[in-house]
Amino acid sequence: MTATDIPRVVLAAPTVRAVLAHAARDLPDECCGLLIGSREFDTTATPPGPVLVGVRVETSVPARNLRRSPTRYLIDPADHFAAIRAARAQGRDVVGAYHSHPTDPPDPSATDHRDASGTQFLYLIVSPVTGAVKAFRPSDGRLSPLPVCVEPDPTRPGSQWRYGWSRRCRRLASA
Repeated sequence: MTATDIPRVVLAAPTVRAVLAHAARDLPDECCGLLIGSREFDTTATPPGPVLVGVRVETSVPARNLRRSPTRYLIDPADHFAAIRAARAQGRDVVGAYHSHPTDPPDPSATDHRDASGTQFLYLIVSPVTGAVKAFRPSDGRLSPLPVCVEPDPTRPGSQWRYGWSRRCRRLASA
């Protein structure tokens, strides 16, 4: 994977707060859920055709962790189907999943690498202890890191960027 084929991940600030709050609520176990948003493709790329250039995550849908474990998660299929229905009702897609690492940094574990699939599916890992958020996508049998940025919350006057990147979207230092 080269720098030119790494899609950008844009997270809405309220979504980041919601996912981190979910992770804190589910301690000491891993939390999990689905990410709702949209994908942007470059349709002029040839070959092999449309290339994923960006993922925008607008909301999250918490799911039950059927494993109820501090080191593993399994999204309840009923919650996954409910997220798909909610996304469709909004004209959006389920673009990824998230889970937490309750006591470790948000870096993929061996299990995370092994279980990930779908090159256009986003995997977000969060740490409720540090507040760090990282994004990944499967590539060559492993989860590869993606650049992440958080758009400010327009409903929070006076909110300022903590990290510099661009006018509309600021890159997270932990990405």
